[in-house]
Amino acid sequence: MDRLEQLSAFVEVARWQSFAQAARHLERHVSAVSRAVAALENRLGVRLLQRTTRRVTLSDAGRDYFKRCEALLAELEGADAEVRERAASLRGALRVSAATGAGQTLIAPLVPEFLAAHPLMTLDLQLSNRYVDLIEEGYDLALRVGTLAADSRLVARRLAPTRRVLLASRAYLERRGDPRTPQQLREHACLVLDIGPRPRRWNLQRGRAQAAVEVTGPLHSNNAFVLLTACRSGGGIGLLPASVAGADLRGGTLRRVLPGWASAEQGIYAVYPSARFIPAKVRAFVEFVAARLTATE
Repeated sequence: MDRLEQLSAFVEVARWQSFAQAARHLERHVSAVSRAVAALENRLGVRLLQRTTRRVTLSDAGRDYFKRCEALLAELEGADAEVRERAASLRGALRVSAATGAGQTLIAPLVPEFLAAHPLMTLDLQLSNRYVDLIEEGYDLALRVGTLAADSRLVARRLAPTRRVLLASRAYLERRGDPRTPQQLREHACLVLDIGPRPRRWNLQRGRAQAAVEVTGPLHSNNAFVLLTACRSGGGIGLLPASVAGADLRGGTLRRVLPGWASAEQGIYAVYPSARFIPAKVRAFVEFVAARLTATE
């Protein structure tokens, strides 16, 4: 049996801790993956994986061997991909996932220019506020906003800063008055962006000063544009990403509330599967978005 086949099977089983998952990723039968790993263990004369009816784990020897094999295969895949892409134009499909608000305000306006610059490429841009598993669902990259969850299978590049700001319509503020302190937000109709573990707890900063306020209000939504529409119509005060509300603030449709107070700065990130060699189409899209976001800061 080919040694590369054995190493590939072992690395995938170790990554997923499952023969079935590894077989699906390799597009092979489970029995073939099992035979490849068994042949590798027989050749080396050492047990690399501990198997039970419920799980697969690495032995001590297998853990060290896995690190070296994973690096070796990544190097080989990178060399193959680099040779292929040197002679190729940017072409093919690029699958991108983004949060709804950031996707509509930051990414969607850039799509026509990007596709015009790369006519041999197609873009599949999916917007959703649910967590997307890039590897399981076959995405090339994701644009994410906020604090990232740790995932050793992924790498992240920070593209630009972002923060949420307090805003409301002139009509609402004339009717209810401007709050003078963060604590006075408790007396107002607050429109809650239902993202994160405690969406009704608004953590605000102004320089070194900090305030945490538990707010209530008539509307909760995981879609920033629903809340933005409610703000425009005088429904209350929202704590929304500045990127989403930028046009309304510049045009005067909405006003900043408690100017100077905002959420802590977070980041806009490009996230993609970890690999030594990043595909040219992914690199081109990330560089393009990073340049445009930097220009608009």
